[in-house]
Amino acid sequence: MKKKGITKLLSIILAVTMVFGFAVSPLASEGTITYKSDEYELKKISHPEKGSGEVDGIVDYVGNGAVSAKDEGQGDRGQNYAWSAVAYGDCVYVSTNYNSLGLTLGFMDSVLGNDFDPAEMNATLDVMYNGHFYTGEPDGANTGGVLTKINVKTNEVTVLMSKSETGHNVQLRNACEFNDKLYFCGSVNGLPKIIEVDPGNNDKCTIVYEGISQSDYYQAYLQGICTGIRGLCAYKDYLIVSMVTLGGAQILISENPSAGKDAFTVIADQQELFDYPAYHFPDSIYGGSIWEMVEYNDDLYVSICTGTPDNKPDEYTMQSFALVKGEMGENAADWTWTPVIGNKADGAKYTFGIDPERTRAGAGVIYVYNDYLYIGEYNDEEIPLEHILFKADFTFMNRNLEQSVSLYRMDKNEDIELVMGDATKMFPEGGKSGLGSGFGRNENQYIWRMEEYNGKLYVGTFDTSSLLEPVGQFANGDLLSMTPAEWASLIGYIKTFIEISSASDEGVVATQSLNSEETDDLTYLYSKYTVDELAKMASDKVHGKAARIAPQSELALSTLIDTLEGFMTTANYMIDAERGFDLYVTEDGINFETITTNGFNDPYNHGLRTFAAMDDGLMIGTANPFYACQVWMLTDGNEVEKDTFADIMDNIFGDVFRYIITWFREISLLLEAVF
Repeated sequence: MKKKGITKLLSIILAVTMVFGFAVSPLASEGTITYKSDEYELKKISHPEKGSGEVDGIVDYVGNGAVSAKDEGQGDRGQNYAWSAVAYGDCVYVSTNYNSLGLTLGFMDSVLGNDFDPAEMNATLDVMYNGHFYTGEPDGANTGGVLTKINVKTNEVTVLMSKSETGHNVQLRNACEFNDKLYFCGSVNGLPKIIEVDPGNNDKCTIVYEGISQSDYYQAYLQGICTGIRGLCAYKDYLIVSMVTLGGAQILISENPSAGKDAFTVIADQQELFDYPAYHFPDSIYGGSIWEMVEYNDDLYVSICTGTPDNKPDEYTMQSFALVKGEMGENAADWTWTPVIGNKADGAKYTFGIDPERTRAGAGVIYVYNDYLYIGEYNDEEIPLEHILFKADFTFMNRNLEQSVSLYRMDKNEDIELVMGDATKMFPEGGKSGLGSGFGRNENQYIWRMEEYNGKLYVGTFDTSSLLEPVGQFANGDLLSMTPAEWASLIGYIKTFIEISSASDEGVVATQSLNSEETDDLTYLYSKYTVDELAKMASDKVHGKAARIAPQSELALSTLIDTLEGFMTTANYMIDAERGFDLYVTEDGINFETITTNGFNDPYNHGLRTFAAMDDGLMIGTANPFYACQVWMLTDGNEVEKDTFADIMDNIFGDVFRYIITWFREISLLLEAVF
């Protein structure tokens, strides 16, 4: 049963956040927002006059679940993530994900069994983040994700697919160009599909493949199958796509995807991929399955999420990612699959996650640059968030923060070296770049995207400190030096997490699927003592004094202390954290230059989600669950202006015309002098 009351909960959180508010002043501007770093200049493309703390989202929300390409510039906070992007001519095609973290919480509720009241959760988030966290449209409607086209020269936006205009709620996670058409993969109205966009035919959008039919939708839901497919790439003269079915993951190939489903051939299934793909919501990255695919050294390399509740090494670690190589035979349907990173019993050269000491990366991000295959770690943040919200347990998150992400590269002999990361037994000298994991920043928890532009490799991150700011606000103290008021505030804050999963009006624990003795103990403790009483008892306990507490509450008090210590550990990681994603660039693949560590001066930009290389610059799309995604254009001073027809004519005939004009002018002057 879901809870009905929230007054008590809000009063506790309000007492905390009134003192430690999550507040950032908007960086509004009368003109286009720009960001400069040495020779790099960035210009904001989407809602170009909107700064930090102002609504973006590419499109405008016009009410009743509808969006507009151009209204009054009010934006749409719901379009949180620029989830995929691909360039074509002067335009970049961007698909957004609607209310990304709201969907995550929805999965926790409906799929993972964390029964909570959505209105109460939204109210909690409103107070925790002082209203900066997006929890829904003011009128209660839901727009879903949209597919847009943006002309980077004119900033004109066109909506190609949306729930309100075309009946399609799109959540497209990857994109590429193939045979002068654009392909997107992800889910459409909750089902895994491949979308083709034809720029040469008025941007006609066609669903060319679906892996689960509408009739099987309910069965997929009951099984907890994640339909958000992501793997997609061009390989030689073929389009390679990932898919998920009721039976697991698949990889398909097509020479002519425009011809539809019959033109696709399955080249690998769940078993041929060594049963590695984890494709259910309780799995790593909520069933990340086939994460990315690239062509390298004439073969196809496939990054796979493998972690499931059955194979996790311990309570706070999911099994790390795998990398499988596919070799095409004499025809496109004939493939041989070999694990490179995975189970050594299957013949893999490296264990899951490459390095046995590196246990946090649920996914591996792959990209080819300078004849190397770069492999970036991507820590699992969804499960730690779930542990915090529903168990008041910070252990998973703290272990992630302790082991932020590293970057490797593999040569054509499949030998791997560490480029950026902490020293381990496998790599005792650390990374070749000299930088520690996370580029020296614990808060960097994904290497989210990589892209080559003008011969340089750009690397963007996800920064967890934006989401952890309500915890980071307490980083000014520790357990031994906290004042009574700080103790009371901190314990009150911990209580907000407990009450999310606490008893309903009848006193029955709602989160049966995550029921734990620790949570029960804390719930009991909070019901027996006030926050102030608990603050004094906890302070006495930490300082070695005899806490005046009932004997049956001693275990619960110890559990509370453990929770507080976990909380403070997270907070201390946040002391030096700078909110907002990082962006780095390298010309040699080893030595990196920093472009930003603060999300282009916007702490709400917690992730760099997409790149798209263009003639005029490098398009960057952000992830921003607070005020919606943004689109930026980076230039490095090496862009080549495309010649217009007039420019070309001037280059060819300009000198001749100038000579003739000069000649006529001199003759005229001569004649004028004579006559």
